[in-house]
Amino acid sequence: MKITSRFRTGVLVQNGIFLALLLAVSVLVVFLAQQSNIKLDLTYSQRNTLTDETLALLQDIDAPIEITAFAFPDADGDMQSVVSKFLTPYQAAKSDIRVNFVDPREEPNIARQAGVTKNGELRIKINERSENLKSHSEQDLVNLIIRLMRFNKRVVVGLIGHGEGDLRGQGSRDLGDLAGQLTARGFKLDTLNFASGGMPNPGDNVLLIASPTSDLLPGETNRIKRFVDNGGDLLWFVEPNKTGKLDELADLIGIELPLGIVLDPGAKLRGLPSATFALAAHYGKHPITEKMESNTLFPHSRMIVPADDGEFRFAPLVEVAEQGWFESGDIKNATFDPKSDIKGPIVVAAALERNTKERTQRIVVVGSAFAFSNEYLSSLGNSDLALGMLNWLSGDEKLISIAPKSRVDLNLDLSPLAVSLIVNGFLVVLPLGFICAGGLIWWRRRRA
Repeated sequence: MKITSRFRTGVLVQNGIFLALLLAVSVLVVFLAQQSNIKLDLTYSQRNTLTDETLALLQDIDAPIEITAFAFPDADGDMQSVVSKFLTPYQAAKSDIRVNFVDPREEPNIARQAGVTKNGELRIKINERSENLKSHSEQDLVNLIIRLMRFNKRVVVGLIGHGEGDLRGQGSRDLGDLAGQLTARGFKLDTLNFASGGMPNPGDNVLLIASPTSDLLPGETNRIKRFVDNGGDLLWFVEPNKTGKLDELADLIGIELPLGIVLDPGAKLRGLPSATFALAAHYGKHPITEKMESNTLFPHSRMIVPADDGEFRFAPLVEVAEQGWFESGDIKNATFDPKSDIKGPIVVAAALERNTKERTQRIVVVGSAFAFSNEYLSSLGNSDLALGMLNWLSGDEKLISIAPKSRVDLNLDLSPLAVSLIVNGFLVVLPLGFICAGGLIWWRRRRA
């Protein structure tokens, strides 16, 4: 083939057109990338994407969120970039999140007044209430926002002195883990021992009776009845075969608590210890459970039945043992007896309401002494259900949501040799290979 000047000109024109088109496509790609906001999170646990619960919480907040970030570059890198990357998804989800950066080295007085002690610390303000956040995690930020949004100052008061689960205790029956979650979300906690006298104010407190194992004295029972009579809100966990002499309280709120225990013959097939462990088969239509998607576990549970003439409105929250029954006799080698037992599903948690002169009184009864104890709180969705109950009892329906779970990513641990091979392979060997291949092709074409 004879190469003429016309042929060379044609090749140059083709190359010029190709280069112009390549540049045009590159400019168009850059322009579209700047104008669009499409993201793809490829991390194992989607740690760069906010959970649906966090997004719902941000949408429910009417007030703007003001964030002051105290950050400056140090030996670990540019902390301002780290903070910006952390807050970007929140700003995308809620347009009125305002972020202001302050260098504590240049403005030490502002940092001192804000109580800042760490590079990258955030001061978050909602409706004139503010608090500092030292970590950059979704879980901690959501808990802080919930604390700032909890305008209701009501206190959860746990009854003690009769073998109840203690909010301060760390035993398997106690409620210390639940207390820790409540405190993180802005609840105020206290305990009540009748031996020390006193009784909580019904309008300012939620009374928690966590399945007493010893009988209350008649005078103590009467004090609890007066608390409920005066409109007090109540969370009551019930033992399977005893009420601690609180049968009159059950009568007052319009429920019946038959003696016995729920049996689920399919429990062992699901990996549970025995038939006395039941999984939630159905959730009722109620603000407490409307966002519940996870199963919940109810060990050694008791049936709750509404009384025919109850003044309170009864709403079942949780039904268990759809293929089981409520056993009123001996559970050893128990079989279903239609004459004395009750076929499932069985209601083991219920909410009750009635209108008083000043407000709506709320009560939740749970037919299990163990469901929210330290031993079983972390099982499935039990902690979410417990928090939902207490949010509803405290009048904070907007804060009833499933708590965002901790994000866990898989870590890739490589030896120094492997890291060296990857770095040198991609930064040295591969580019040199392309250069040599290109040079060889150019040389062969030149010779041709």
